[in-house]
Amino acid sequence: MKGSQATAPSGARGGSLRSAGKLLVGMSAAALLLAACSSSKSSTAAPTAKPSSSTSGYTFAFVPKLIGIPYFTSMEVGMQQAAKRFGAHFIYEGPTTASVSGQAEYVTTLLSNPKVDAVGVSANSPTALCSLVNKAKAEHVIFFASDSDVSCPNNRLWVEQARAQDIGDTAVQLLGQQIAKIEKTTTPTGDVAIISAGSSATNLNDWIGYMKSELASKYPHLHLLPIDYAGESPTQSETIASRYLAAYPGLKGFIGVASTNVPGIAQAVLAAGLKGKIAVTGETDPNTIRTYVNDGVVKDVVLWNPTTLGYLAGWGVIQMLKDHGGYPFKAVNNVPGISTPIKWYPSRHMLLLGPPLVINKSNINLNF
Repeated sequence: MKGSQATAPSGARGGSLRSAGKLLVGMSAAALLLAACSSSKSSTAAPTAKPSSSTSGYTFAFVPKLIGIPYFTSMEVGMQQAAKRFGAHFIYEGPTTASVSGQAEYVTTLLSNPKVDAVGVSANSPTALCSLVNKAKAEHVIFFASDSDVSCPNNRLWVEQARAQDIGDTAVQLLGQQIAKIEKTTTPTGDVAIISAGSSATNLNDWIGYMKSELASKYPHLHLLPIDYAGESPTQSETIASRYLAAYPGLKGFIGVASTNVPGIAQAVLAAGLKGKIAVTGETDPNTIRTYVNDGVVKDVVLWNPTTLGYLAGWGVIQMLKDHGGYPFKAVNNVPGISTPIKWYPSRHMLLLGPPLVINKSNINLNF
């Protein structure tokens, strides 16, 4: 299995939410049998088993779209920090390429582990995991998502990095501002291209939808070319961007939708000798794009802190486990270790990290 594990300090493990759920079912059946056989002896109901209130016995796991890229490694670090701080056990593993079937295999294996109380994903597809989400419910396992959601009724918790509309709108606004500055105009015109990763990724498609709306609303003279997909590969992103540049000599700018798309696009622009003439922006992290920002190929990009996102997801699911599967959140939550208040949206079962962050030369030395 690909990944790592973080555990709480050594000692006796507390009660498992999954074990408690099965114990409740078993005890209920036993109580009915006992009542049928000896109803004349007592009319008192059997006591209800209560899981341990300690979080040290709980184990949660997370399966990203793929392992081995800086963004998800940062999320892993955040979840490890939450597990250590709040006394839970943590498992991180997943496929080495962004694959729906590969992700499903890891989730299946984790659900078969009786020590795992919660399983989370950054989904490669909004619906492909629904049968496993339902299985998790049947097994008394909390299913949650962060970074990229699953559209399944039994998904118990969604931890969102920023509002999808804010992410999409901000990327388009950065693109428009860069093109306007390059062209020395207040009305940017011309062709622009979007390169994304997986064509079925929930979060990326949500952002693209808002990008299209923002382009049509705020920049009607910018023409969006057909969208292409490079997977989670900077090399393939560079190849596709080079293809766009050759096919559309008047191209004015790019948006890379995934963290791995933007550096590939930037490298294609640099190799073509078009630094400062083509706008490049999108969603990526400072560690991935630092060289290109310092070199002036990329002016600014948008993201959030993925380490903090992972930490928030870990905190959220641990609170639910501690509450035996309930929702102990307030409308606004002060989370130890996070400086800004965290909002809870009960209708969506969602914790929201906050607004997106614009990254440029002024803060490119952020380390995540």
